Amino acid sequence: MIDQKKLSAEEYDPKGNYVPLLNEEPVRFDTNLELINHLFAGASNRGASDFSIMSESRLHVQISGRQYFGSKRIFNLSEVDMILSALWRSADAAGIIKQGRPLDFAHEIVIDRKTRRRYRINATGINVGGSDGVEISVRSLPIKTPTMDSVALEHEIRDFLNPKNGVIIIAGGTGHGKSTTMAAITHAHLVNKDNPRKIIDYQAPIEYTFRDVLDENLDSPSFIAQSEIGEGRNIPTFGKAIWASLRRAPHIINVGEARDYESMSGCLAASVQGHIVNTTTHAGSVAEALRRIVNEFPPEEQVSRAYDLITSLKVLIAQHLVPTPDLSGRFAIREFMVFTDDVRDRYISQPVENWTKVTRDLFKEARTNTNIVAQSLDRSIEIKMQEGLLTEEMARTHLGSVFLGQN
Repeated sequence: MIDQKKLSAEEYDPKGNYVPLLNEEPVRFDTNLELINHLFAGASNRGASDFSIMSESRLHVQISGRQYFGSKRIFNLSEVDMILSALWRSADAAGIIKQGRPLDFAHEIVIDRKTRRRYRINATGINVGGSDGVEISVRSLPIKTPTMDSVALEHEIRDFLNPKNGVIIIAGGTGHGKSTTMAAITHAHLVNKDNPRKIIDYQAPIEYTFRDVLDENLDSPSFIAQSEIGEGRNIPTFGKAIWASLRRAPHIINVGEARDYESMSGCLAASVQGHIVNTTTHAGSVAEALRRIVNEFPPEEQVSRAYDLITSLKVLIAQHLVPTPDLSGRFAIREFMVFTDDVRDRYISQPVENWTKVTRDLFKEARTNTNIVAQSLDRSIEIKMQEGLLTEEMARTHLGSVFLGQN
């Protein structure tokens, strides 16, 4: 358990460059998991969303989207290797990294008798002055499962997130809340007693366990079976996981990321066979997401697969997280498109190379046609600025070309 007296509560300058995490920094952490766990807890207590332990570097933490140092001293090569071994719970971690195989896994610490914290960890090999080093990237996972309200998911699309079958895609950059939004949607399914579901959840690693939701809804017949994807985990790849799930009679399949040909093909196949598939991809807009997904397929398959995608799609959301005006947190600005029969017909009637224009035209028409449930990112920016949640300066800083392209 965590000794709260060891965690720093010293005030720091939000505009400075250093945030103390522990009252006393140890000379080395090495494989002392108790010390490492206190470091993790110290970062979480400060509200850090991410932190990085890197060979021959000071610790870096990200709080409300801003980077700070989280240590006074530098972590050397051997110390970082030993920290990774302790977290991976095996001495072969550094050897795996040196073979060019990144590690993705989860870590859990016990805060007290009632509280646990979970973290998503990626360990990747890096070059440090000609030597082999490691960067351990850590994402702090919220204790409580998010809800549609807590992520402020737009009400106009909520009714479309529980179709009979089809694919729902959440797009965004790294660290922009895709998994959080997916968890909020899953939360809604788990508590829906009128329509109980079997949910299969594949993640790399598992971020949300849904323990709190299940404990609070013991009378709901819905349930979730979770598998971790990756090296040494439950299943090696998302693609293999999806195909295996087709023999498990799920209603809903969550795919942490449709990252390649195999996983995207599996998502489309699962939807055709009558399942709801929730997944994520890296893209900043609806048009970019469509383009990137199509490009995952071989050139000779792209046209046919593009039309398969449009036929299967139900909702596509692209989101960006930006800081609140007081820098106390972040909120999502979203672009979205609901793929009704009419919207699908608009795409299918055009060659794939015209789809960006089709998307743009639909967003424009959605401003006056209530039959089209869609909202462009620039319209979302306008709304947030009108609500006082976003300034023009913040939009320029955090949304860059997206904002500048509309102004």
